[in-house]
Amino acid sequence: MSDYKWRWFKAGNIPQVSLQNGDDIANLASLDKKYFMAMSMPIKSIRFDNRMLELMDADNDGRIRISEVLSAIEFLKSKGVDLNTLFSPSKEDEAALSEIVKKEADLAAIEPSEADKKALEDWLEKGNSAEVAILGDKTADAFAALTAVEGLIDAFFVPSADMPLVMEEPDKTLPLDNRLNPSHREAIFAFRDKCAKEILGDVESLDFLSWGRVKAAFAPFRDHQAAKPVMNADLKGKLEDEERVLRYKLRLLEFLENFVNMKRLYSKDSLAVFQVGTLRIDAREMVLSFDVESEATHSALVGKSNCCVIYLKLTNNATKATRSICSVVTKGSIGRLYVGRNGVFHDLDGNEWEAVITKIVENQVSLAEAFWMPWRKVGDAISSTVKKFLGDKQSSAQKTIDKGAKSAESSGAAMASSVAAIGIAVGMIGAAAASFAAVFTGMSAWQLIASLIALIMVVSMPSVVLTWFKLRRRDLGAILNACGWAINRPMTFSIKRASDFTRSLPCTTCVLCWVKLIVIAIIAIGAYFGWVYYKSTKVKKECTVECRDNSVSQTPNQTNETVVVSK
Repeated sequence: MSDYKWRWFKAGNIPQVSLQNGDDIANLASLDKKYFMAMSMPIKSIRFDNRMLELMDADNDGRIRISEVLSAIEFLKSKGVDLNTLFSPSKEDEAALSEIVKKEADLAAIEPSEADKKALEDWLEKGNSAEVAILGDKTADAFAALTAVEGLIDAFFVPSADMPLVMEEPDKTLPLDNRLNPSHREAIFAFRDKCAKEILGDVESLDFLSWGRVKAAFAPFRDHQAAKPVMNADLKGKLEDEERVLRYKLRLLEFLENFVNMKRLYSKDSLAVFQVGTLRIDAREMVLSFDVESEATHSALVGKSNCCVIYLKLTNNATKATRSICSVVTKGSIGRLYVGRNGVFHDLDGNEWEAVITKIVENQVSLAEAFWMPWRKVGDAISSTVKKFLGDKQSSAQKTIDKGAKSAESSGAAMASSVAAIGIAVGMIGAAAASFAAVFTGMSAWQLIASLIALIMVVSMPSVVLTWFKLRRRDLGAILNACGWAINRPMTFSIKRASDFTRSLPCTTCVLCWVKLIVIAIIAIGAYFGWVYYKSTKVKKECTVECRDNSVSQTPNQTNETVVVSK
C-alpha cells in the first residue's frame, strides 16, 4: 500500500479520488484499483479524441483498461513531461499538434528509402504466391467478405461457458440461403458466394468445423496483410511519439476525470465523455443521453439502474443518417411520454436530429409523481370498473338485438336496458357519494380538514417514502455497463442533481406550485387546529370524568337524606 496522501471529494454519495496536481497523476499506479470508477471502457460511442484513444489502445482491441491508462502516464514521465502542465493546456501545444498531424498526412509523399522499397517489393512478390493468394485475384475480395461477417458468425458458434462437454442436441448449423436476419442477409450471401463456396464447394449451410476450415484457409493471407512494411517507419515513429506527447498533454486530464473519477459527470460546468447531446421533448431538456448499438440488448440490462429510460430513433433529414440513443428521465413524470412521441435531439457537433420514442423502461422519476400515483391508480380502477359494468350491460342488450329481436318492442327493450344500465351506474355513484357524506356528517370544518389530510397522508406517504429510497438507488453505472463500460463503483445521484440532468421550463405561472403551497398551508392549518381540537377534547373528557366522579360521590348522601325524610 502506498504512503501517498490522497485527497477525496464526495460525488454520487461516494468518496472519489481528487486529481489536483501532477503528483496525484504520477502516483495513480499506487492507488488501490478498487477506487477507480471504471476498469475498462470502449473507444466507440463516446465523445472524445478518437485518435488519442487509438494511441492509448496498445493491444488494438477497441477498449481502454487501467493498465493502458497507467502506461500513458508512464510514457509522459519517460519523455520528461512535467505532469503539472496537464492542468493548464497551452495554445502552443494545440498549434504544435496541428503541425504534427499535417506532417503525418504529408508522409506518404516523402520518397521512401531503398531498404523500404526492397521490403515492399518482397512483400508484394510473396502476396502473389499460391500459398497466400489461395484464390488468385479473387483472394482480396473473398477475404473482405469474410471479415465483414466474421464477428457475427463467431458469435453464432461460440459456446456458452456453462455448456456441457457432451450435448444431446445436434450441432448448430448456420443457414446460408434463408431464415437470416434481413439486416445481415446481404453480407452473409456475399460471404457464401465469394468465400465459402470457393473453399467448401456448393454449400447451403455452415457448421462449426466448416467455419474453422474457411478461416484457416485465409490465415496466410491475413498474416501477410498484417506484415505489410511501413514506409519511412523511423520518421513515422518519431512523429507518432511527438503526437502522442501533445495529445496526452492536452487531453489526458479530461480522460482521467471520466475514468479514475467521474468529476466531469457531477460538475455543472462540464459534460462526461459518454454524454452525446441534449434531447428536447415534453418541455424538458435531457442531457443524460447515450449512444445505443442494440436497443434490445441495452434495455435488457438497464432495469438494474432503477432509472426511467426512454429509447429513441434519430433521423437527420439532411444526410438521411439514422442512429439510436437512450435518454434518462430524472425529473418530472413519465405520464406524458409514450412510444411514438416526437422530439428533437441536438448532438455536440451542432447537428439537429428528428427523434421518436421507440421504447420506455419505466421507473419512478420524482416524489411528486409518487405522491399522486396512488390516486391515479384509484381513479383508473374506478374508471375501469364503470366502463366494464356499462360495457357488460350494453353487450347484453346488443346480444338481444343480434338474436333477431328486430321489432319495435324488442328494440324498445334494448333501449330500456341501456337506460337502466346508465341509471344503475348513476345510482351507484350516488350511493357512493351518500356513503362518503354519511361518514363526514356531523364533523366540524376542522375535523373534516384533519380527516382529509389524514386520508391523503395514509394513501400517499407510503408511496412517497418508498420512492424516496428508490430514487436514491438510481445508478448510472448499470446504464454504462449496458453501453460496454466496466464500471467499478456505484454512480448514484441525488434528487437535487437530478434537476441538472433533466431541466424543465422556468416556473412562471406555475399552477402546480400554487397547488403545493395550498396543500402545505392546509396541512399546517389542519395540524394546528387538529392539535387545538385534541387539547379541547381532552379537557372536556377530563371535566366529564371529574363531574361524574363528583356525582357518584354525592349520590349516597342524597339517598340517605331521602330515607330519613321518609321516616
